Amino acid sequence: MQIKRLSDALGAEITGVDVADIDDVEFAEIHAAFLEHQLLVFRDQALEPEPHIEFSKRFGAIETRPERPFTLPGYPEVSVLSNRMVEGKPVGVLSAGDFWHTDLSFGEIPCRATFLHALEVAEEGGDTEWSNIYTAYETLSDDMKARIADLRCTHVFDRRRNRRAQVDAQFADKADEIYGVPVPDAVHPMVRQHPETGRKSLYISPRFVVGVEGMEDYEAQPLLDELFEHQIELKFRYRHTWRQGDLLMWDNPCLIHIGRGDIKSPGIRHMHRTMVLGDRPH
Repeated sequence: MQIKRLSDALGAEITGVDVADIDDVEFAEIHAAFLEHQLLVFRDQALEPEPHIEFSKRFGAIETRPERPFTLPGYPEVSVLSNRMVEGKPVGVLSAGDFWHTDLSFGEIPCRATFLHALEVAEEGGDTEWSNIYTAYETLSDDMKARIADLRCTHVFDRRRNRRAQVDAQFADKADEIYGVPVPDAVHPMVRQHPETGRKSLYISPRFVVGVEGMEDYEAQPLLDELFEHQIELKFRYRHTWRQGDLLMWDNPCLIHIGRGDIKSPGIRHMHRTMVLGDRPH
């Protein structure tokens, strides 16, 4: 197994390992690299759904929701992200991650780790970009750190309630069905402590955060806009151009990400995703 850092901001590439066949020593090395680099890129993985699920489960319980659209038949743990059309209908989610976010932060127990496997990639377009919210927090001024130390933010699933996120065009004709599901709002600390490293992160995102608890919008929204802009400074970011067989896993308590889209026809980007739940943010 070889581990090579991908950028100054975050991320490492791992080669020479098959995640479907690792022993406890290799897993411990992978786990340590995950905590150090926040994002791991495993090259040349030929994963069927079962080993994809089993590898994910080594990091925690996999999140499933019966109402989630485009899960893999027979495998409710696996979501399909794809721009392929069959008889005029999509076979997967077309535009997953089209706003900066950290996965499932709208839940009381958000996602800890996300695993995304590239079965097909387009020749042009379809990149994904991450930003390090550890570093975003650590580079705030002392005055700003003091100002936000005890603030809590409201995270919502429903895009219709978020002025920064438009309804996905794929679901425009059934927005009530997709976004009207009974998902309670979650309230999480703006400054989150990582469950394993103990490092603090700026745990907000424009996709899910709509307000600050106990703060009027005239004060909360300019503060959020300032912090959202700070989160995605170029020095905090890594952009990934996918290769077929890439398996990426990332640490949601300390990263936000965005799908860049812009896939050039006739390119196909077809991927399988699992998500592992973490703990209640504190």
